[in-house]
Amino acid sequence: MFSTIVNKITVWGLFFISLSLACYAQPVIKSGEPSTAEQITMQDLKPTINYSNSDPFYQPVRKKAGLALLSSAIIPGSGQAANKKWIRAGAYLLADAVLLGIHFKQINDAHRQQRRYNQFANNNWSVVSYAKWLVNYHDQNPQLQNPHIDDLRNQVSGITPSYSTQDWEKVKLDLLRKVERNTRFVYPDNEVGNTFSHVTPDFGSQQYYELISKYYQFGSGWKGFGTNINNKYQLPWDGSAMPMNFMRGSQQAENFNDSYRIARNMISLLLINHFLSAFDAFLTVKLKNARIETDTNLINPQETLSVKFHF
Repeated sequence: MFSTIVNKITVWGLFFISLSLACYAQPVIKSGEPSTAEQITMQDLKPTINYSNSDPFYQPVRKKAGLALLSSAIIPGSGQAANKKWIRAGAYLLADAVLLGIHFKQINDAHRQQRRYNQFANNNWSVVSYAKWLVNYHDQNPQLQNPHIDDLRNQVSGITPSYSTQDWEKVKLDLLRKVERNTRFVYPDNEVGNTFSHVTPDFGSQQYYELISKYYQFGSGWKGFGTNINNKYQLPWDGSAMPMNFMRGSQQAENFNDSYRIARNMISLLLINHFLSAFDAFLTVKLKNARIETDTNLINPQETLSVKFHF
């Protein structure tokens, strides 16, 4: 019985010794020599590799290029940070923060500028003023033919523009649009051009605020129209007939559109930053893995090395 116990102890001892050796390295067989084993511990490997169950959660990002790419694509610099490339990680993360900051600032600026422009337009553009000008425009240019102009004349007769939202209750928009579709441009040399390019959009719509400060046909709706020209019923193409308020509105509209444009550009740059960070992280892991494999093979090029790791 004693010998049985000794045998069991011996067997279990050999088992644990073999298991311990398997966790470090398999025998190294030198080519051209008898099969003598030489133990190589993990400390002999350069660089040291230790993938144990106690590895931190970001260890997979260090080992797998695909995970590093995905990590940095979501959070720029995270793949670099997991691989201790602190400068590049900080650069990508800082770039993301700066671009996001500029984006949100420009969005806020654009909203503020747009509200200011909308209020300015509400106080300085009148659909009644525009409709009355259309009636006089046809009267001053008798070569124009428009089947709806008399209906519009009857509607706005005796009405004074208030340059407020109340003016929209005094003009039927469908009738105004019929007149516009049949109105042609008359230039200072009495040449008759094409019909108006646009009709009046619904009040308060984005298109409404865009068009009234962009196209000369709507210039007559702005307060102060006609004070700086001799003939306000023939429109030159150079914009010289447009009043100061048209110019101010046009500049304000350009300002908030520029802010929106910059905000969109920041989004494009953000996507580029995410892409570059992801690609950089992918290459970082790929190159590191290639170095590990090269360094391992260079320990003794004439030896066949077999290493087992347990997880």
